[in-house]
Order: sequence, then C-alpha cells, then structure tokens
Amino acid sequence: MLLSSYMYRFILLTFFISLSACQKSDNHNQDNKSVSLKNAELVISEAGVGPINAQTPFNIHDITQAFQKYDYHVEELKTTTEGESYPVIRVSTDTHVLLLINPDTKQQKIFSVIVKDKHVGNSLGHWLGMKYGSIYSYGRTEQCTPGSEGLSGKVLCYAPKSANVIYMFGDKEENNFPDGELPPIDALSEWDLEAIIWKPKR
Repeated sequence: MLLSSYMYRFILLTFFISLSACQKSDNHNQDNKSVSLKNAELVISEAGVGPINAQTPFNIHDITQAFQKYDYHVEELKTTTEGESYPVIRVSTDTHVLLLINPDTKQQKIFSVIVKDKHVGNSLGHWLGMKYGSIYSYGRTEQCTPGSEGLSGKVLCYAPKSANVIYMFGDKEENNFPDGELPPIDALSEWDLEAIIWKPKR
C-alpha cells in the first residue's frame, strides 16, 4: 500500500477543513500560473516544507514560531471523525490555504504536510494543476495507487525520484473507474495534480 489508512484519514480531514477555509483559494488553485522557485517564500523539498522539517514538533507554539518571519495565519483546528477528535494546523494567508499539517498518532511529531496552493514552490519542478502526463514518462505509473473510501476517484503517486513526496491526482471530467483500480494510462495522463503531500523521513 502506498498510504496507510491513517494517512487516508488525515488527507480526508484536512481536505474537508480546507474546503470551508478560504473560498478565494479555490479560484487561485485553478489558475495555471505557478510561483517560480526564485520568488517563492515557501518551497517543498525532500527535506521539508519551508521551515518545517522532520525535527519540527507538532504543536501550535513551535509551528507558529517557525513561521514567525512570514505574514501568515497559523491556527490549530479540531475535527472529529468516528467519535475521536484530532488537531490539524493550518497555515494560510488572508485568501489562500497554503499548508495543512497533520500529527502522528501520539500528536507529538508531524506525520505529513499537505500543500494546497501554488504560492508554495516545489524543488522537484512540478506545481498544482499540472497534468500527470507532464510529470511522468509515458507508460509509467511511478508507484501509484487508487484512492479508497472518501478518496475514491483520486490517484496517489510518489513524485518522480522521491521517497517521501506524494502527488494526488484528480479527474476534472469525473469519469467513473472501478474502485481499487487505476484508470488506463491514456486517461490518467490528463488528470490534474490537486495536492502535494510531504512526509518526513524517519
């Protein structure tokens, strides 16, 4: 499995949170322009996302301190699933949700960071809205897996030559493919990169 059920749960939670956060961010994410690495305040790489890395603890104080030099809003949100409450830390501007930071099971370390906005540069050279076929060589599925449960209809793939950056693709046409199966490569090539997920190397 590319992702554990634990990670699926947090991707779902953070996506639901982001949908209700900043309405203007949806329009921004549909823009085909991306920020250049040279102009990006935050950059995702194998090592981390902006000031966030594998040593950053999951708590609102430390993460707020990490982003102190930026004019961002850093807030901890609580969400509930299956009767359990979980914290998620959201980093945003006035109009854009930039990052959603998820804790590990003990809520002490960072489990993953979901990049939601093109204001965040990507050292791997890809940006939100890119087509699958523009990122991967034709005919390769690059360790991809179909989404399940609430992520049904999505495809998650490791970024090229990366062991801890994951790309999530979606189909604007909303074609239906059987659950648990990857779409044909010709169809997948036209799917859009909807989110970038960074996981620290342990």
